[in-house]
Amino acid sequence: MEKKAKVFSFDQQSLLTPADAVMAVAVLAAGADGKPDERELSGLERALFASPVFAKVKNPVKYRCAIAAAIACKGREATLIEATGLLSPGLRETAYAWATYVIAADRKTVSPEHKFLSLLRRRFGIHGELAGKINAVVSMLHRAK
Repeated sequence: MEKKAKVFSFDQQSLLTPADAVMAVAVLAAGADGKPDERELSGLERALFASPVFAKVKNPVKYRCAIAAAIACKGREATLIEATGLLSPGLRETAYAWATYVIAADRKTVSPEHKFLSLLRRRFGIHGELAGKINAVVSMLHRAK
């Protein structure tokens, strides 16, 4: 008998899957400066469509809202602890990359966003050299000229 993967329930207050954890990190990134920009929120939806980690997500907007509600219920710190526990080392890199992508969407990175990314690097054990490469690629992806 095939075991079905859990999919986030819209009334749950915890992260259940690695996909939930990656999305939670991206949602936290969008709010790192205290005011999510429309471009940052659009970046979250691009993550949902672009990354295979979200292949089972059927309704991106509801999913993002459900994850945001779980964060509001648990709090930022508890959510990060929970997310870290759900992520393999490779998916920690993926979550960091999506967080960087979302933060860079408005083409400016302010001090609280730098602090958030620094916290993620430490918590996820991402080497500075790899973080620099991710930052460089994300910057290239957001170029307009």
